[in-house]
Amino acid sequence: MRLLTILRQRYPHKGFVYEEPEFVERDGRTVIQVSLRPRKGSRAICSGCGECGPGYDCLAERLCQFVPLWGLAVFFAYRMRRVDCPRCGVTVERVPWARGKEQQTEAFAWF
Repeated sequence: MRLLTILRQRYPHKGFVYEEPEFVERDGRTVIQVSLRPRKGSRAICSGCGECGPGYDCLAERLCQFVPLWGLAVFFAYRMRRVDCPRCGVTVERVPWARGKEQQTEAFAWF
């Protein structure tokens, strides 16, 4: 079974798409990096009020550590969108796999 199949079935995120995972050297060890991207037509959610808003632009790629699989560390790589929220102004979008500026996913925190 492929890693993408496992992620799509067991850890789905509405509005986001998993892209092909790859092996990456990070700090002298091999890790699995899975890139995510927003689904076409999905609107970003304001991290302040939780309302949908138009996308403004994208920030630099950010990594969040996921539950290790097969003895390898797994990281999600995502470029956060900024939201032009009518209520809060320009803010970073809320993502379902992490809270605030955490560098680990909620699944990894529970693990």
